[in-house]
Amino acid sequence: MSSDLLQFHAFCLTDTGTRLDQYARAIALTVHPGDVVVDIGAGTGILSYLAAAAGARVVYAIEASDALWLGQLLGRSGGAFSRVQFIRGSSTEITLPEQANVIVADIHDTFGLQGGGLATMLDARNRFLTSGGALIPSRIQLLAAPVEAPEAYRKYVDVWQRRVQGLELSAFRQLAVDQRHPGRFEAAQLLAAPQSIGAIDLLTTTARHIDGRVRTVATRAGIVHGVCGCFVTSLADGIDIGNVPGDASTTNFAQAFFPIESPQPVAEGDVVSIGITSIDGEARWQIEFSFADGRTPARFDHSTFLSAPLRADFLHKQADDYHPRLTARGTMERELLAKFDGTSTSAELERWLTMQFGDQLPSAREAAAFLKATIDRCG
Repeated sequence: MSSDLLQFHAFCLTDTGTRLDQYARAIALTVHPGDVVVDIGAGTGILSYLAAAAGARVVYAIEASDALWLGQLLGRSGGAFSRVQFIRGSSTEITLPEQANVIVADIHDTFGLQGGGLATMLDARNRFLTSGGALIPSRIQLLAAPVEAPEAYRKYVDVWQRRVQGLELSAFRQLAVDQRHPGRFEAAQLLAAPQSIGAIDLLTTTARHIDGRVRTVATRAGIVHGVCGCFVTSLADGIDIGNVPGDASTTNFAQAFFPIESPQPVAEGDVVSIGITSIDGEARWQIEFSFADGRTPARFDHSTFLSAPLRADFLHKQADDYHPRLTARGTMERELLAKFDGTSTSAELERWLTMQFGDQLPSAREAAAFLKATIDRCG
């Protein structure tokens, strides 16, 4: 159990405003006695416990990380936890024995759901949820506003203007500009009120992206360093959580900071148009400035895709006409999987690997690591 994972769940359990109270209200309103509930990304199982306490007959708590162990420790307390079944793995790779009446999840990030979270929720909805079932959350609204953020800009972008040991770091600056960063902003830092770029109805949507544009007008003079992205999530009718600056008591989550190449001074009344396309964790943001003093309009176009290295071999493998062929490692894994028949112990398999593939796994440590990784995924 890493310290980071432990601290993250300490934050989730003790330092997120009224978030858990809101979830408890929504779960009590939605879960009925005898219901089957699925908790996606269950972590410590706190939402599973709330669902069981609300009367669920069984809760399938699905978690891929070591946080599952924390949930199992909590589960020793018995009571409602006795109706929680912890399942380790990714929900997209798991088949459940029955359909669920309710799916609950808290896989939020600074700008809506975590990367891959939307695809995960849609998969769970399509495979696990019975007709007429409920999702918690059910709807996520994404909002954006121009933000004055000199400290965040220095920390994430201009840090790459330095020279270190005689080396220029400026080549990395463009990569930083094309990244979404976490930021904690006060309402006073926003140069216009947050506006909705769109909403995702998790019960009905089939798309894994959202695309919207808003026109904001600066309410005061300042310098726009980028865009503050935030969200409001509907857990149930009349029960919301969010991280909008100035109204973030329900989560205490950071906001998203989308920087621009060159910070722009604006005056009260200047127009800042913001367009954001969010694709299940990846994003493109376009910002246009129209200045009342007659200055030439400015436009910026950034995307997280531009900061990702693209290798020719990777792109080639994505093509429809690519012909996959097993690598040496793939051949080794195939032969190992053929021996996963329940008759050999891990120690025996490790010795077999060392004897059979000693040229690729020259040490017992490498053989053990390869075996462990294969067992974790397939055994």
